[in-house]
Amino acid sequence: MILFFDKNFGTSVPKALRILKPPFGVEYFQEHYELATEDDRWLPVAGKNKWTVIGHDKFVKNESELYAIKNYSVGCFYLWGGNAPKWLKFKLLVKAIDRIIQAEASTPRPFVYAVKKNGNLKRIKLPN
Repeated sequence: MILFFDKNFGTSVPKALRILKPPFGVEYFQEHYELATEDDRWLPVAGKNKWTVIGHDKFVKNESELYAIKNYSVGCFYLWGGNAPKWLKFKLLVKAIDRIIQAEASTPRPFVYAVKKNGNLKRIKLPN
């Protein structure tokens, strides 16, 4: 499994994870794309590479993102705390990582999950 952190997540958490050498790969937006790149441009690449997207966006908010998620079989988790301090984001990810790994392994793509403040996951139904 490779976690791909979107641009809204920033670089601090993925860089820290790499130092810790987790049992999964870590990629992040800023390594691959210009900041102005729209989600509907990189989501197809995430699907093709089977990256599991980690972000703060509610990925089903607009048609082009939803189209890319569904048509390129993307798996997404959006975490609570878009405006939270980086430390809280890191703590939440660590709290939820086993659930994320389990859901990623057992859920057919495409999928979107919300990661709640307590670390629990809630699957988001994708509209037709």
